[in-house]
Amino acid sequence: MKKFPEITLLFLLTMNAFSGQAQSAEKPLSVGIFIYEGVEILDFSGPAEVFAATNGFKPFLVAMTKAPLTSQGFIQVTPQYSIEDCPPTDILVFPGGATNRLLGEQNLINWIAERAKTNQFMVSVCTGAALLSKAGLLDGKEATTFHGFISQLQEMTPNAKIHSQTRFVDNGQVVTTAGVSAGIDGALHVVSRIKGEAVAKATAKYMEYDKWQPLEGKVIESAFLGDVRQLGLKPALKKHKGNPLSVQPLYYPGEMVNLANTLLDTKPEESEAIFRMLVKTSQPTTTMYDGIGMAWKKMGKAAPPDSRTFLEKLATGETAWAKQTHREVMKSNPDWLLFSENDLNSACYKMHTTGKTKAAIEGFKWITELYPASPNAWDSLSEAYEIAGEPALSISASEQCLAKLPGSGYGEGQKNNLEKISKERIGRLKDKR
Repeated sequence: MKKFPEITLLFLLTMNAFSGQAQSAEKPLSVGIFIYEGVEILDFSGPAEVFAATNGFKPFLVAMTKAPLTSQGFIQVTPQYSIEDCPPTDILVFPGGATNRLLGEQNLINWIAERAKTNQFMVSVCTGAALLSKAGLLDGKEATTFHGFISQLQEMTPNAKIHSQTRFVDNGQVVTTAGVSAGIDGALHVVSRIKGEAVAKATAKYMEYDKWQPLEGKVIESAFLGDVRQLGLKPALKKHKGNPLSVQPLYYPGEMVNLANTLLDTKPEESEAIFRMLVKTSQPTTTMYDGIGMAWKKMGKAAPPDSRTFLEKLATGETAWAKQTHREVMKSNPDWLLFSENDLNSACYKMHTTGKTKAAIEGFKWITELYPASPNAWDSLSEAYEIAGEPALSISASEQCLAKLPGSGYGEGQKNNLEKISKERIGRLKDKR
């Protein structure tokens, strides 16, 4: 066990490469972050960090041209795209800084207005709100901006209500934030709406950004969500139909999860109904099943253990308990989602890094039994065997990894990474014989 730092680093790299595996059926949302000469560093890098650190988003930088530019006078940044060749986007972020230089760029303003016709979210940070205002996106809406720009934005947009003393304002498609660090709050809020508050909190924890308070902004709730809260799910679904011409769906799974959680204490039956609908209509997650379980408990019914409790106990070395508990849950609730492959992999690596080698290997073996076609599962087992001093078993597991790669459905980058790791491990171990 002398290679704990190495195993942890390899785990993080592997998890980053395969973090999309559990949600491979969902196409990542394309996030364009607009930058320009004099852009505020944290205005664009804060949201970029949020979206880059969260599974299901693909951020990139776009500018007027592809030429390198300077942020705040000393950091040179090169965008991947210009507004001329920028690929389709789902989310666009407009940071603040020297935005006054851009307000006369009519081709940029036209581009923003045109993109708003197809983008799910148009997000501004700090004085970036001026660009949205110039494109007509704040007319008749509520918004916020950097504290030193409140009056100017109000003058620019007389028919909008500009708020001070709030971190962000959510109008649905248009989300504006206050200055600098508030862009992180706004980006986390967008993640929460799409993926759920638990996912956003996990990203905030990873970033060690303990400042984020989900309720600190002003959210203008959609009519549908308001009716679900007041009337119930079934009446709301009868009353509202998704508009195929709208850039946003009737609801995002994340905001429905958030709503269901707020109803657990007062309306557990409604909460369960929301979670069950999400399981049927979107890609199921452990959060949704945990929600059903919490609703059952509120109603006095027995429920499987929640995924967090299960994984925390497994990570202490309780592999036999975990396998038995999983069998019991599958017997009583065959469709229940107690964990994902990545969840198990993470718990087993935690065992390994705390010296529970035997239990970890049993855990990795269990993962290959549950997910026999997963190259990543076999690679993790191979690594564990190598560190445990079992070269023959490690080689065998790496060979299984290589054999599973062609039909895995992994992207080329993922395939190449695992192929390289496996072949290097096999060669290294054979040389030691």
